[in-house]
Amino acid sequence: MPVEVKCYNKIGKEEERITLEGELFESKFDETAVYYAVLDYLAKQRQFTAKVKNRGEVAGSGRKPWRQKGTGRARAGSRRSPLWVGGGVVFGPRPREVNFKINKKIKRKALKSAISKRVSDGHFIVIEEERFDKPSTKKMADTLKAIGIYGEKILLLYKGENENFYKSCRNIEGVDIIPASLVNAYKVLENDWLVLTKDALGTLVEVFK
Repeated sequence: MPVEVKCYNKIGKEEERITLEGELFESKFDETAVYYAVLDYLAKQRQFTAKVKNRGEVAGSGRKPWRQKGTGRARAGSRRSPLWVGGGVVFGPRPREVNFKINKKIKRKALKSAISKRVSDGHFIVIEEERFDKPSTKKMADTLKAIGIYGEKILLLYKGENENFYKSCRNIEGVDIIPASLVNAYKVLENDWLVLTKDALGTLVEVFK
């Protein structure tokens, strides 16, 4: 059944309630879909660029350091051996590709689950997107203080076209601001509150309906 969420104006006062309906806001929490979506997101954040040199790549002579017998020392065939200081590394990290992949249907299901959870928890609100003449972190901070969520972990979604609005929000501690079209289940669940501008709400419904 449809749910209602609070909508706040530019000074942080509640001015209306918006009715939301559909799978994007009323889905049951699917732990399996969320698990794989989060795993997929985290895997793609890793670069796997760490690399060490093995004995075939380190600089050094291939000449045998000393003769095989008669010196009283252990046998040695190369100064590039992993047993020597400055030699190659055995089983060290090497660049590799991330092969973990899930289909789009699972990603959508996970996102719907995450957003619906924030709605059911009462941690989903809509605000008016102020058109700043110049960036003003203080004004946005005052708005969040008036709403009562300043200092909380907040994912703020905006349409992605208002540069001054973005700059006004990005330096507020605890606020993660991204365009609504780039939202994912991990970002939603990583933060305690999901805050959208009215324009972003329209984008969210249009892109992920």
